[in-house]
Formats: sequence, structure tokens, C-alpha cells
Amino acid sequence: MKNAVFFFGFWLCLSGLALASQAVDPCSIAGATSRCQPTEMNFWQIYDLIQIREALGLPVAELWTQLHLKFSLPLAPFFITLLVAPLGLLIAKRGASVSVALSIGLVFVWYLLYSTFAPLGQTGVVAPFLAAWIQNLIFGLVGLAILLWFNRDRLSFWQT
Repeated sequence: MKNAVFFFGFWLCLSGLALASQAVDPCSIAGATSRCQPTEMNFWQIYDLIQIREALGLPVAELWTQLHLKFSLPLAPFFITLLVAPLGLLIAKRGASVSVALSIGLVFVWYLLYSTFAPLGQTGVVAPFLAAWIQNLIFGLVGLAILLWFNRDRLSFWQT
């Protein structure tokens, strides 16, 4: 039995609350196939779709993961640089080719973490927020730790 109906351009709960204004069912809201994918939607379209699917009692972990990825993927170069730059300085004496190889290797590690955790978040095994942000959090925290370690003699809270 359906918990919501599409009525004159609005999804309505059986209790009468309007959920979202949609001219058509854009992306398989009720589980049907569609040509529209969440990766092609903007933030508000995904958010509206989440609200509708939650009202219908359908799974939304994949959509929450896609919503968080809308923010975490554009920030990925910042977090990768936050780790790669201090490590590049650390091994600068070995030559530029070693630094470049290390950078490429770390980008591969970032992608490996992303491709491991994103599907886990989409299936609900891992929290969608964590699945979308874990690779950036790891790279950011390790990069900040290395930066703080480099500057430990200049920082007052490291001194005893």
C-alpha cells in the first residue's frame, strides 16, 4: 500500500501533508525505472527525493550518500594537497620524480578509499556521511598532523 500519492503536481502523504512539488516523477521515486540518476541532480532535487522516498518508506541510503558526495568530492583536491604537500617537502631531497610518484600513489590511495566506502554508504553498511567524507577526513587529519609535526618547535602548545 502506498503512503503517498502524486496529486496535481504535489506528493501528498495520506495524512495530507505536501512533500514536494514535482511536475513528473523524476527519478524512480516509487521504485520504477527512470532515465534520471541522482548523480545528475542538484542538491535540492536529491533532498526532495529523499523526503519523498522516506515518506513512502523506501530506502534512502544511496541518496544520502550522493547528497554528501556533492560536497565532499569538490573538496577532495584540497585534502589531497593537505597531505601530499608536506610529504613532498619531507622527501624533497630524493628528487622530484619521487615526490611526483608519491603524489600519484596517494591519489590512488584516496580513490581506493572512495571506491570502497561510497558503495558501503549507498547500501547502508556505513553511515552515508562517513562514507562520503572518510577519505577526506583521513587525508586531512594526517596532513594536519604532519604539518604540526614539522612546526612543533614553533608552536607553544608542543613545548613543555
